[in-house]
Amino acid sequence: MLVNYEKLGQIVTIMLANPPVNAVSTKVLKELNAAFDRAEQEKDARVIIFGGEGPKAFCAGGDLREEKDFGDPENSRAFRTLGRETLNRIENGKLPVIAAIHGYCIGGGTALGWVCDIRVAAENSVFRAGDAYLGVLPSWGMGLTRLPRYVGRNKALDILLIGENFGVKEAHEMGLITRIVKREALMDECMKIARRLCKASPTAIRATRQAVAGNLRLSWDDMVKLELELCEMMFAHPDAHEGPAAFAEKREPKFGKTS
Repeated sequence: MLVNYEKLGQIVTIMLANPPVNAVSTKVLKELNAAFDRAEQEKDARVIIFGGEGPKAFCAGGDLREEKDFGDPENSRAFRTLGRETLNRIENGKLPVIAAIHGYCIGGGTALGWVCDIRVAAENSVFRAGDAYLGVLPSWGMGLTRLPRYVGRNKALDILLIGENFGVKEAHEMGLITRIVKREALMDECMKIARRLCKASPTAIRATRQAVAGNLRLSWDDMVKLELELCEMMFAHPDAHEGPAAFAEKREPKFGKTS
């Protein structure tokens, strides 16, 4: 197994398990997608924590040991397509995803980590997106597509053109990570956030994620339409009545499952 799966109550943990640095190959990405499929089929699951096993890395990018056929245009294109599909399914999937980042987070690893909804990073995390120094381009829809929208033109060019390592302080200042924690506290912090997300309306969480993802893709007018559609749906949903009722009655709300 190259990806490990565990479920504890409403929280699913998915961990890359490809030592020594959790590099991703076609096999790894296929197993990762299968794990996300499994999580979304869990009837009571509310949130996914996504990390990498071992002491060295969250994910150090593409596994050149496995992807020996990068020189073949067809195989290379298939790998790029699978990478883009993986990012899209994390961003647009049913469940919110918390990235638990530690150690090296490089190349495709940055794409997998930064696309997650919440990104918690250990103090020892090291980021790098230096594809140009390997003679290639970031091709999964992160560096050239999402990153300039995340951090702006100038910061994106700094990251991609200089291609040097940077740490958690710089990543946090750019908004690429949510919180910085000690290495030994990483999973505990992710579990704390996951438990909080479990208390919210899963339908409202999903609609919020849909709207923010839409902001990356849609024009102003289309985004206004999407917001109106999502608000119409949400304010007609039973959760919109349960939340205020629970607040008035000073009790925990009992939100329904998301579809």
